[in-house]
Amino acid sequence: MDTIRQPRTVEQATALCEKLAVLEGQIADIESDRQDSIAAINARADTAANDLIAQRDVIAEKLEPWWKKAGKALLDGKRKSIELGGCVIGTTATRKSLAIAGDESAVVELMRGLRWAKPFLREKWSIDRAATLKALDGKHKPKLVELGFDEAGGEDRFFVKRAEQAGTRSGQ
Repeated sequence: MDTIRQPRTVEQATALCEKLAVLEGQIADIESDRQDSIAAINARADTAANDLIAQRDVIAEKLEPWWKKAGKALLDGKRKSIELGGCVIGTTATRKSLAIAGDESAVVELMRGLRWAKPFLREKWSIDRAATLKALDGKHKPKLVELGFDEAGGEDRFFVKRAEQAGTRSGQ
């Protein structure tokens, strides 16, 4: 790797930017090749696995009704599965979820009027960050600052990257 010195003139900075643009282009080509290679490998693996996946799914489809009939006789106690022929076969309970008959917002309104139902309701408050940031430029700024609000960020940050469009300045 060549020694890279800090530029002192516009011409030197231009030369470094041109070099950076070339490097960014080469890196983009490498990344594109990587993505193409990964896509090709994935396509080959998917193609190779398709028949195996189809066979697996057919076997599972045939085993399910058999298990529903014969499974209980093979289980002992509270177990819901057994090891059979190098596989674990059985059933598992899905996670319970809450079902609500009717319009949820109507049920919530009904529950708000019932003292015993209050523990089952939740009200979530949060700060509207965009509105608060905007208000820091207005009449509520002193009160918001007193509460601990302030603006953060907004500093200029250096960047340099390859230009993607035509009309890039070169060697001015």
